[in-house]
Amino acid sequence: MTTKTGIFPVIRILKRQEMIMNTLPLKTSRPLRHLLFAFAGLMIAISAIGIRAQAPPLSLADILIALRSKKVTLAERNQILTGAVKERGITFEFTPEIEKELAATGADADLIAAIRMKSLPPPKPTPEPKPAATPQPTPPPPDYTFYQKRAEANLSKGDLEAALADYNKAVEMKADNPDLYVSRGRAYFNMKSYELSVKDFDKAIELNPKTAIAFIDRGRSYEKLGDRQKALADYKKALELDAANDVAKAEVSRIEAEIAKEAAKNAPPPKPVEVVRPEFINLGSLSASNAVKLVSPVYNTIARQARVEGVVTVEVEINTDGDVVSANAVSGPTMLRQAAEDAARRSKFKPAMFNGEPIKAKGVISYSFKL
Repeated sequence: MTTKTGIFPVIRILKRQEMIMNTLPLKTSRPLRHLLFAFAGLMIAISAIGIRAQAPPLSLADILIALRSKKVTLAERNQILTGAVKERGITFEFTPEIEKELAATGADADLIAAIRMKSLPPPKPTPEPKPAATPQPTPPPPDYTFYQKRAEANLSKGDLEAALADYNKAVEMKADNPDLYVSRGRAYFNMKSYELSVKDFDKAIELNPKTAIAFIDRGRSYEKLGDRQKALADYKKALELDAANDVAKAEVSRIEAEIAKEAAKNAPPPKPVEVVRPEFINLGSLSASNAVKLVSPVYNTIARQARVEGVVTVEVEINTDGDVVSANAVSGPTMLRQAAEDAARRSKFKPAMFNGEPIKAKGVISYSFKL
């Protein structure tokens, strides 16, 4: 690893200086010796200038070999190497490990400081290219069904305000959907805003004139507003659209019975005529006003689990004591009929009267099952 342009030419010059001094006669005076030594140093300096002018930077191996050389003293080696490092530089990066090795080989503090100053800066690490971020697709905005489903969930939890807000948003996004108006109308109905519910049912009917459920719901709102005639007209329209609709049948029957009863109550008393006593009289729709005890039906477990709802109409026969002796469900969901018949049999009514005397009677009880 040593070359003519390394540190060794300087070492060889030092060696020649030493040889020249050794060849002097022993009797040479001390001043003459100093003069000759100075002359030899001048020659060394001139040689060193020529060497530095063409010498490359020192390698670690150059410095370590020179430090191990025994040609001159260690102090002189350090002095020469320090100057060479400052003038020529080095080819390696100075690290704590190299510093330990130099110190162990004999490098003094000045030499180590010169090497540290000339140390090549550590190469900058090449940054690894970062993978390009994968663009995330923007999720589509929710459609009206999102708000409709959330409104239904809030309605089932009894949060009417939240349900109404979501129905409003759904209607705003899908103003031509009649089902949304029916659902929002029911929310208004549950909030006792009956006039607003009528407006929503009006819109639903306008969009779909053949929706029986909208007529039924609007009829209920009319009843709450005290307009029984409009309610009856809506129930009849629902029955016209869906002849098998048990709810519409029951509501028509109930209101007609109530109207008939009121008409009979308000009618002038008939002229007394001799009337043949019938076996039964028909009381029409029976309610709490006819009853001494009107038993509510018990929702059976299977029907509740199946979430069956509806109105069951039961025809009953009542004896002269007001006891129900016969109960027969004639309409309504099959799974609910037995419970309705049992409730009817356990009910008791005021005895029907004919010419001031108790008489057997028939009537109809409507039981509404709703979860």
